[in-house]
Amino acid sequence: MSVFFSVIIPTYNRWSHLQYTITSVLEQSCQDFEIIVVDDGSTDDSLVNLHRTYDKNPKIRIVSQENKERGAARNHGLRMARGKYALFLDSDDRMLPDHLSVLFTKINELHEPDFIASKFQFIRENKISYPEICQLAEGYYDYQLFLNGNPLACNICVRKDNPDLKFFEEDRKYAIKEDWMFHLQNLRHHKLYLVDKITLQMNDHDDRSMRVDNTVIIQRTKLAEEWIVRNVELTETDKAVLRAHINYFIAIHSYIDGQYKQALHFLFKAVKVAGWKKKYIVLLGKCIVGNKFIQKLKKILP
Repeated sequence: MSVFFSVIIPTYNRWSHLQYTITSVLEQSCQDFEIIVVDDGSTDDSLVNLHRTYDKNPKIRIVSQENKERGAARNHGLRMARGKYALFLDSDDRMLPDHLSVLFTKINELHEPDFIASKFQFIRENKISYPEICQLAEGYYDYQLFLNGNPLACNICVRKDNPDLKFFEEDRKYAIKEDWMFHLQNLRHHKLYLVDKITLQMNDHDDRSMRVDNTVIIQRTKLAEEWIVRNVELTETDKAVLRAHINYFIAIHSYIDGQYKQALHFLFKAVKVAGWKKKYIVLLGKCIVGNKFIQKLKKILP
């Protein structure tokens, strides 16, 4: 069966969210797609419920593997994909109804780019917020956008027959950073087209992967930096930008954990590389007064 889009959804113990994620794909205005759900060794009833609910739906293929983390699950789905384009959707996020149609129109308008993405919004406790990517202009971007972190999450659509396409890193020690590494490696010699329309909704719940222990996030960020320097061709200027971002990122998560001395240590390392920036000054002020004071102030102020 030939389709235009293969929607790859890795999942692990997320049935309570997954059914809404799948429904958001099935309700797309563009129906030229298949869904590949890769169960990554779930220990709850996800796999049973998947088969019970979707086995008779011709648009959905369900596969399972032993637990290997998202990178391996995404690669599994990518190898199975029959679509001209493959895109990734986490099992707790949702497509807005026009997501695929917006991509389809722009892909044809641009004569089939290798990488394309749209913008997204966050939803947390029924409140909508907008990430920094929403401020970017529509157009082409390269790897340099990602030297300061990953503004895209794993919201990316890739041309399947691109001979230069690099797959996700599967080593689980990089889990939660594999999509950032994927973007940097693939966009080093290619460009991503960003569509200026919000067509996805990221569910910012407490069990979201980027809300795990900050110590783990810091450790994996350091490992990701080492991987990037080894595997992505960077100039000395690129490495400096990356290093400043890493130090600032670690400073933020140290601050969140209440480790103000550590936060200041990494903040000043970032300053040493990149000089003073507005966001560095803001974080310095927060470290001085402390997170508890900030939270109290938020409750007092209207």
